[in-house]
Amino acid sequence: MALFIGEYKSKIDAKGRIVFPAAFKNELFLHSEKRLVVQKDFYQKCLSMYTVEAWIILVNEMKSKLNLLNKEQAEFWRTFMKNRAEVTPDEISGRIIVPRRLLDMIEANNEVAFIGFDDRIEIWSAPKFEALSMNEEKFSEAAAKYFG
Repeated sequence: MALFIGEYKSKIDAKGRIVFPAAFKNELFLHSEKRLVVQKDFYQKCLSMYTVEAWIILVNEMKSKLNLLNKEQAEFWRTFMKNRAEVTPDEISGRIIVPRRLLDMIEANNEVAFIGFDDRIEIWSAPKFEALSMNEEKFSEAAAKYFG
């Protein structure tokens, strides 16, 4: 399974194309993955991008916990599946096209930040990502709470 590490910024061109980070593209192709699924994150104003392999694992785990004959659960699943798209990096230019409706959900206009999140990639509006950070003291407290 692909492992994504690092932070990269990329401009969104006039046609909505974004240069996909070469390190992430190389990791994809190393694992014979070319297609990605991108969706709005549950909790943050960002997009989450998965390899198809990782996406299938996530979807199967989620579906195993749902009863799609239950109206509320079926509505949740429909909304979850609605806010996603498949993208494939161009093998030569490395560019991807993320649907504008998804970029609008995260208020990404000119520049995005790609964040390696181990088995997935987060895509943020670059200014929003820069403004987001846990200060050192809070980080230390959280580390002690969760691992200490």
